[in-house]
Amino acid sequence: MKTSVYQSVQSLSLKFQEEDKAKHLFWSFWLTMGALLVWSSPTVFAVVFLLGLGKECWDSKYGSGFCLYDMVCNLVGSVAGLLCGFVLSTLFA
Repeated sequence: MKTSVYQSVQSLSLKFQEEDKAKHLFWSFWLTMGALLVWSSPTVFAVVFLLGLGKECWDSKYGSGFCLYDMVCNLVGSVAGLLCGFVLSTLFA
């Protein structure tokens, strides 16, 4: 059990190093940061999540296929953007 958990974490770490995954994280982060300028946090999170989901659904039909790792990177980027936005709004409010 311990070995399989370690292997899963290591596999996930390697997936996050792929260029495509980095792009998902990057764009989710910056879309979140930009959208926070005009919308509330729950709305921003929902919109960015749905954009990522829509992109993956498009990929499943016309691209390389639906990738759960891409969605994880979308979520990580969006949560990082929300946290960064919270810190910035606290510092400058």
